Order: sequence, then structure tokens, then C-alpha cells
Amino acid sequence: MGLVSELRRRNVLRMAVLYAVAAWLIMQVAEVLLTLATLPSWIGRVILALLTIGFPIALIFSWFYELTPEGISLEKDVDLTESMTHVTGRRMDFIVISLLCAGLILFAYDKWWTGPPPEKSVAVLAFENLSGDPEQEYFSDGISEELLNTLAQIPELRVISRSSAFAFKDKDAGIPEIAKALNVGHVLEGSVRREGDRVRITAQLIDARSDSHVWSSTFERDLESVFAVQNEIAAAIGKALQVRLALGTGKPKNAPARTSASIEAYDAYLLGSELFSERGVDSVRGAVRNFENAVGLDDNFALAHARLAIAIAMLGRYDELSPGEVNRKATLHLGRAQELEPDLAETHAGRALLAMVFDDDESAIDHARRALELNPSYSDARNWLAIALSALGRYQEEDAELSQLLVIDPLNTIGLYNEVERLFRNGQSAKAHELADRLVEQSAGLGYQAHAITSLWEGRIAEGIFWRLKSNREWGTSGGHLLSYFFILAGLSDEARRFDSALTYWDDFEDGRDEEGIRKIQRLLELNPNDKQSIALAAGALYTNGYVAESLPHFERWLELVPPGRTLDEPGLPVISTIRMAVARKRAGDDIGAQALLQIARQDQAARHAAGRRNPDRDTAAAMVAAIDGNSDQAIALLRSAIERGQRDSMYFNEPVFDELKTDQRHIALLDELAAILAQERDKALQLICFNNPVPDFWQPLPETCEGVVESRP
Repeated sequence: MGLVSELRRRNVLRMAVLYAVAAWLIMQVAEVLLTLATLPSWIGRVILALLTIGFPIALIFSWFYELTPEGISLEKDVDLTESMTHVTGRRMDFIVISLLCAGLILFAYDKWWTGPPPEKSVAVLAFENLSGDPEQEYFSDGISEELLNTLAQIPELRVISRSSAFAFKDKDAGIPEIAKALNVGHVLEGSVRREGDRVRITAQLIDARSDSHVWSSTFERDLESVFAVQNEIAAAIGKALQVRLALGTGKPKNAPARTSASIEAYDAYLLGSELFSERGVDSVRGAVRNFENAVGLDDNFALAHARLAIAIAMLGRYDELSPGEVNRKATLHLGRAQELEPDLAETHAGRALLAMVFDDDESAIDHARRALELNPSYSDARNWLAIALSALGRYQEEDAELSQLLVIDPLNTIGLYNEVERLFRNGQSAKAHELADRLVEQSAGLGYQAHAITSLWEGRIAEGIFWRLKSNREWGTSGGHLLSYFFILAGLSDEARRFDSALTYWDDFEDGRDEEGIRKIQRLLELNPNDKQSIALAAGALYTNGYVAESLPHFERWLELVPPGRTLDEPGLPVISTIRMAVARKRAGDDIGAQALLQIARQDQAARHAAGRRNPDRDTAAAMVAAIDGNSDQAIALLRSAIERGQRDSMYFNEPVFDELKTDQRHIALLDELAAILAQERDKALQLICFNNPVPDFWQPLPETCEGVVESRP
């Protein structure tokens, strides 16, 4: 009897199929349970390891043992005429079919049935402005936001964050439709009528499933006691929710004792909050001015102090203020806010953002978590927490926080954009584009940008140019480093320079004017001697153009500005710069220093792998490490994988680390393959911008770019 026949007779093959199906189902259930119970991610890895170890054991057991009416016996002790393997085989077939059906049900549940919204959940919509003055819109929005923040502190109650709840403002959408989109059981809506120093606020709580009123009330008060009015409304709503949803005591945890502010200070604070929510340099600068006005009018206004510090720190993240200036100003206002109200979520969020400006991400994580304890619906704090986790290479935790962000703020545009990035980092480009389509409906510019980034990672250069041009028009800007990069990849350097003037030194190197390129780099560093970005540009430009030894001092200076044990690279980017510095150290004879950097790179690669990162840049970085280790076969395989996944930057294939591979026919073949792909993308890009320009009213290519280009017909 042949081996395959014997494997079939002893049900070894059936056992392999049964075990694989059962193990897959166990992992799916485990993933759900780990998420619901918020258990540590290492438990999932332990379950996977145990299932992997159990696989060969199950096969060995199936080969040597047989199930008989008397129990389990060694196969060699069972007479063939009495063997029941055929009966056992049919039972195993039935079990496999049953498990596959269970898996199909689980898949359908996950994809199509989200179940009813949580009963103990509410969305606070933007209250309608009935004041007759459109400029008072920010005031009614501010009332709504403060009610939202107060309700978010009630135990057991899930409250949707502002950006998602306010997404339906001025839209013709019914309560059931809104509740379905936000996945909530209740909706709070209302109106604000302001007349001089008097305000009339009407609020009503609606059961989303029946579209019926649960509670409603009207409050008319002097505006001087606006915080008292907010607290009174929130207490009344909380009491109604307590009775309706059995929320225990209904007493808000960590409820801040909001201090009253003058009407003028409160007006300035609300206007600043509205501007800050829009983001962008100009809006945040306007927010700073209004928050400064608020604390100038009322120095005891803790929330205004905290929000001012956050806006200042954000300008630091935008590189609009020096780190020293950010630290001096923000620390002052954070200290004052904490002195006035020790348990204010915004104070801890401000400290988290300030810590990120100085790459103190451990501290940022602690403060962001504390802010979320005080206000679980604070989506900005959760976003900053995810960014800090990413900076530390804790990618699985980052993914968990990004997912939770969309639970509390399902329509948050930044959250959705981050989810697009997470999807394509994990090799799920189709889902990334699908989500980008949804994002376009909320924020066209950001949605087009999401499509552009995903197209880049897929290696679709012309498509990326299409989306990036549309996002530039939406945002009203003709600049953009990303668009210049697309044009460089497409071999259209003249168009690239129109979007990024800093590329001139790259042109010098490409045209053989190396001395001029080096001189421009030196001038850049003279103007910005301590600027990390300028130092990084200098190191990268010198290294990639063959000046490895000259790049090392700049890499070393760059490393001095990075916390110990961290990669040189920005969060979310591969560790290519760290590996480049390792190569430069190795060539300078510093093998110990090179290995220290490679250890950091390997740890980061392992963390990305554990988090499911599957993208071309990760393969490129892994290929560089393999080349350093002398494993040319693995390096070639990884470079091929990078091309297949969308890597289109030929610069990476000509890295100094691959010098020993440049005579390898396999490497030469890869370069030829990449050149052919880029030639096709160049033709597509020319057809796009010369004959199918998506933004002709906003941007036109140079006449010489389209000279001699013939329109292709389908």
C-alpha cells in the first residue's frame, strides 16, 4: 500500500484538514474575545503558538492511534478486519463540514451584521442656533460640545465624540439614519436662543429605534452662569438616562468643577475651540489668539488655559514655533490649568501633545491615557496616544487604539484617514480605497489624499498623480512634496521641481554637478544648524548619491536628536534611514556601532511583522538587512517581493548596501523589470496630464512636457 493511501486510510489527511479548520475558527473567536475583553495582545500570540505546536502532534497521534469501540488503541494492535477508520473518517468529514459552516456564519456576521447599537450609548448633535445671527453658530456648537464632554464622564455610557456627532449639522438626515451611522441607541438634540446676556436652551433625548422622545426640557438663564446651566442640563439628562438605561448612580466620575468665566471670555474660548477643530496652521493660529484673549479676560478659566497650551503645542508639531518657545508658553498655561482644576482631561492631553513635540513618547502615552480616563470620548487624545505608540514601535497597540477611535468617533476624518493608512500598511489596498471613497464624502481633500497614498504603495504612479492633483485643488495649494515625488518616479523631474523647490540639489547630483549639490546642502545646514529635518535631508542626500563617508557625521548628529533606542525614521515609515546609518558606520570601521543600529532595525521589523505590516517599503528595508548579513538570495527575494507589492523607487535598488549585488544577473533583471514598469507609468502619467488633466482650471503641465506626446486611443 502506498504512503498516500495509508495516510488516507489512517485519516491523517482528514486530521490535517480538520485541525487547520478548527485552528482557524479558534483564532477568529479568540480575536473577538481579546478585543471585547481588552486582553493583552500577547495572549493571541500564545494561542497561535500552542495551535502550531499541536498540529504535528495531532498528525502523529492520527498515524499511530485509532478510535475503537473499546477506546483509543495503537493502530498496530487493531486487526484490519475490525478497523473503524472508515467510520471515524465519515465522522471527521461531518465535523469539518460543521466547522466550515460555523466559519461561514462567523464571516457573514463580521461582514454584514453589526447587530443592534449599544443600549447605553448617545450622540449629542450640534444644537440649532435660533439666535437669528449666523455669527453665533459657534456659541450653540460650544454648548453642545460641553454637554457632550460632561455626559462622556458618566460611567457605563458610551458617548460619540464631537467630530462624528457634528457631521450631520445642516444635513437633512433623520434620527434613525443618524443613529445607524453612529451606532448609538439614543440621540440628544436641541436648540439655543441667545438674546443679549440671556440664553434659552431646549434639549430633548430621543430613542433612536422608536424615534420617540424619552425626555425634554427647557432652560432659560443669565449667560453669566453658562457653566451652571450646562451642568444643570447634563444632570437632568443624566438622571433621565439613569432611569431609562439603568446606569447605576448616574454620577459622573472625575467630573471637573467648571469655573465660571465672563461672557466675553467664554465667547473667545468657544471661537478658539471652533477654529482649533478645523486644524491647519492658519486656523490653529487663530485659535491661539482667541484662547489668549479668553485667559486675558478671565485668568481663572482653566479650560481656556489648557486649550491654549494644546494649540501652542500643535503649532510646534507644525514646526511653526521653536521647541523652546513651545515649552515655555505651553508649560505656563498647563501649570495654571492644573492649579485651577487638577483633574481636567484637556490638561493631560496638552501634556501628552507637548511631550510628543520633544519625542518623550513614554510620557505622552501616560498623559494621553489619563486624559482618556477622565474623558473616554476625547478622540484627539486617543489619536495622539496612537501616534506615540507608533513612535515607540508598539504597532499592535497603535492599531488597537485606532480601531477604538473609530468606535467612539466613527466619522472622524483623521481617524478614517489613519485607518486607510493602517489598511494599506497591512497589504489591504482594496479595503483602503473603499474606505477612502467614504472619506471623500466627508472631506474631499483628505479622501483624495488617502487615494493618492494608497496608489503610491500599490505602485500606480499615474493614478497617484491623478488623486494628488485633485486633493491639491481641493485644498487650494499647488505645493506638495508628495506630488513632486510622484513626478520624480514618473521621470518628469521638470514638473517635480514646480512642486518642491528644495529638489534643486538632487538635480545637481543627477546632472553630475556634485560640488554644487554639496554646496547647497551645506548652505541648508548653515541656515538650520539644529533642525532635525534639515540634518536628515543632508544625510540622506549625501548617502544616496554615493557620499557614504561624508553622510556619517550628519547621521551621527541626527542620532543625537533622537531618544536612545529609537529609529531615526518618522513613525509609520520603514527603518531605512537607520539601516543606512548602520552601513555608513560599518564602512567607517565601527562594526559595534553598526550592529547596535541593526539590532534596533531588526526589533522594529519584528514588531511590524507581528502587527501584520505587509507593504513594499517593509520588504525593501528587510532586503537591506539581508544584504548586510551577506544573504544575497534572501535580499533578491525580498526586492522581488517589494516590486510585486508596488515598490517603484529605483533609488532603493541602487543603495550602497546592494553594491555587491549589482553584478548579479538576478539584480540586473530586477532593475530591468522595474525600468519597464516605470516606463509604462511615465506614458500613463503623460496621457493623464496632457490629455486627461483632472484639474485643468487649477494646474497645467509645462508646454515642453507634452511636446511630441501623442494621445493614445482606447
